[in-house]
Amino acid sequence: MAEAKEIEQSEIAEKTGFTQSNISRMLSCKYKITLPNFLKLAKSVGVNFYIQSHDEKTDLNLAFEKAMAELGRRIDELPKN
Repeated sequence: MAEAKEIEQSEIAEKTGFTQSNISRMLSCKYKITLPNFLKLAKSVGVNFYIQSHDEKTDLNLAFEKAMAELGRRIDELPKN
């Protein structure tokens, strides 16, 4: 997301207090990030995340389910091994 928004790692580091090398590790998945640090990183690039029961039929959940189905990323629709 940072790349898509053209946000430099140094800018993220400044906003989060993390070092640029740690930002690089987080964004390249070479570092197992904790949820609080993930949310801090997301906030620094202007991304919102919502945690909600998938059983609730809110507009947000319905839109998410539709988008994931269109991408073929529903667990119950994946091919079996």
